[in-house]
Amino acid sequence: MEARVLSGASFTQPGQASRMVKDLSICSQNFVRNWKERLAAKAKQHQTATARRHQQLRVGIVGAGLAGLRCAEVLTEADIHVTLIEARDRVGGRLRTHRGPNWIYGTLENPMIQLAQDTDSKLCSPGEKTCVYDSNGMPMTDQRALDGSTTLWRIFGDAFKISNEKCSSIEPNITLKDYVKERLLTSTLDEGLQHDILELAETWGAYNGDPFEKQSLKWVWLEECLDGENHFISSTHQQIIKRISEAVVSHANIHLSTSVQAIVSQEMEKGDKKLIVKTTNGDFGFDEVVVTVPLGCLKLNTLQFHPKLPQNLSQAITDASYGRLEKVFVAFAAPFWEKSDTDASQTGATYPMFTHFLRPTYALEEQKSWTLEMLALSSTALFGAHAQPLLVFHLWGAAAARVTSAIASLTPSSDEYYIVIDTLFRPFYSRLPNYKEDCPDCAPTAVLTTNWQNDALAGNGSYTNFTTHYRGGPLKGDPTIDDGVRAMRHGLPERGLWLAGEHTAPFVALGTSTGAYWSGEAVATRIMERYTLSSQVQSDLSEESRNW
Repeated sequence: MEARVLSGASFTQPGQASRMVKDLSICSQNFVRNWKERLAAKAKQHQTATARRHQQLRVGIVGAGLAGLRCAEVLTEADIHVTLIEARDRVGGRLRTHRGPNWIYGTLENPMIQLAQDTDSKLCSPGEKTCVYDSNGMPMTDQRALDGSTTLWRIFGDAFKISNEKCSSIEPNITLKDYVKERLLTSTLDEGLQHDILELAETWGAYNGDPFEKQSLKWVWLEECLDGENHFISSTHQQIIKRISEAVVSHANIHLSTSVQAIVSQEMEKGDKKLIVKTTNGDFGFDEVVVTVPLGCLKLNTLQFHPKLPQNLSQAITDASYGRLEKVFVAFAAPFWEKSDTDASQTGATYPMFTHFLRPTYALEEQKSWTLEMLALSSTALFGAHAQPLLVFHLWGAAAARVTSAIASLTPSSDEYYIVIDTLFRPFYSRLPNYKEDCPDCAPTAVLTTNWQNDALAGNGSYTNFTTHYRGGPLKGDPTIDDGVRAMRHGLPERGLWLAGEHTAPFVALGTSTGAYWSGEAVATRIMERYTLSSQVQSDLSEESRNW
């Protein structure tokens, strides 16, 4: 699924820019460069002295994931005093582990591509070939899988186009599944292929982290990605995080294993403002505070704000939805599913990276509704030296809930943990080519799963997505999700309080590592604007960058 996610170029009409393109043109793809150019122009016009030296400014950053680290990197390069406060015992967030995000969506002016190249992180473009197992556990023919996938993505493309062009007139309770079903019912396809396509469509959950039937048609345009290929980082983001964090660690104060409980805004003498960050290891005082905790943490109110956030911002957080994707890793001594060395050398073929298992009637009763996506990371043709005998299952909905509840009280190194995971996923990996029950290479050597739904520091979830919404009580009606993102993106500069993270990114990068990186950079440049020029120039620049 991730290899084929649509970009705005898929449906932009001649002479018209999509919502994504318009938003990105406002935000800019390089915030630091854009800020310096605007700053130089304004400074030349006004010839004013700086309002406050950067060295006197104290900025606190809550959270040391990618957004927090990039924000700190930009600020420390400008000689601004930065303190990072991180609840975990390390920096880097989920990107620091091999269980975190593995994709870079789009190549057009994507800073993560350049960072990957600079750090020799291995990128690969896996292509679109996918092996599909039907509900009886039998592999579909390549042609039938291709026909189904091609038709499905044509329908998805039309859905993006309609969402982009007619967003305001689409009812909030209509789902992407409703649209796909309607298109299939009015098609000339035979019932069997219609059935297969509808089940294939359920793999959308591997991309947005929630069941297909929850995806809003109205807001599906927010799932666009940057133009260009989507790349898998087979060597993980670790070298990228290391590159950014090395600069930050040497120039910023970092407090690990320190949980933030509340942020208090105080009025000081002469109208100045001060923010007090209350933590498990004492209080800290700052001029500006950047909150980069996951959206899920904001939704759970794990961090208190005094005074409370204004209605528009608190409602934006409430209206935003947060995915619940999980991953299961199953390792083997050797990739039994790959062809023999002789066969591969003769045909050049290896097992495809993607496999989809459609509603397995052959699995346990509780698993018969589980449509799953599996990634095989074993192809030396794709991954080179980073190839490994590893299968990664993407879970969402009932499957993700079942797995995380089953292992919640278990230690990953325990026999019970291994048995639970192997029992749940043997019905799937045993369908792969060359599997033999009595073969040692066909028995997992290790298993591991993410547990984000039970991780309070991850906000009990994965990343921003766009499900259907209904407001009860006095706020009945259709929330405007794009305006909500803008509200979170803008933050509360008048209180010196900012939000950053994948949930505040340019629309085209919401829910991605690129979005997290961009958001940290954007907030850092806005803070520098506030303390570089006079009040009049600050006002001019703030008006120009209202969306940030």
